[in-house]
Amino acid sequence: QAAAKEIKDPDDMPEYTTVYTAEIDTLNYLKTTNSDSIALFYSILDGLVEFDRFGEMIPCIAKDWTVSEDGLTYTMNLRDDIKWYDWKGEEVGLVKAQDFVDGIAWILNKDNASANSKTVYDIIKNAKAYYEGEITDFAEVGVRAVDDVTVEYTLEQPTPYFLKQLSFPCFFPVNGEFMAEQGEMFGIDKDNVLHGGAYLLKSFEPQSERVMEMNPDYWNSDL
Repeated sequence: QAAAKEIKDPDDMPEYTTVYTAEIDTLNYLKTTNSDSIALFYSILDGLVEFDRFGEMIPCIAKDWTVSEDGLTYTMNLRDDIKWYDWKGEEVGLVKAQDFVDGIAWILNKDNASANSKTVYDIIKNAKAYYEGEITDFAEVGVRAVDDVTVEYTLEQPTPYFLKQLSFPCFFPVNGEFMAEQGEMFGIDKDNVLHGGAYLLKSFEPQSERVMEMNPDYWNSDL
């Protein structure tokens, strides 16, 4: 089963329960393209942009952005109040621009065998050359943290659908320090991944249940 619980008022807790169609393969959103896993990621994590209920692209972690005249450089200006939480709802730290860079760096490390590597290196400048080992300095790859609240992407060529690409979980942020601490355990269980979305994964028992509760401190909980 999968359940979502409103936890703002313990005496009035709307609950939704459903039978899920397939088991997820990992909680490492940088690695997998499994559709059932991705559906879960959209509940517990946020990206730079998202789709509203009408299918329109709207800001999320990025409050706004600019695109260069040649269509090659996207500068994303981040909200400064987005936080990381563990599955218990305890605050871990702020989401920063470097978190987006760290995610791309992990995906482009061939040793990590991410199924999302081609999605990234087909579009980001020098990403394929770095992935293939033709260049070894990640600073040459077209993603960088200008400061804590500004992340800049440079593309190989103008790509009108790039904003939609940014809504994919492989472009979501990752807390680099936490990921390094977890090592190969990152994404194995709810204890080994941080949350930044509307829900906290309170229980994860493969072949049994996935239980999510609304994070009362979620930055966008008023919507």
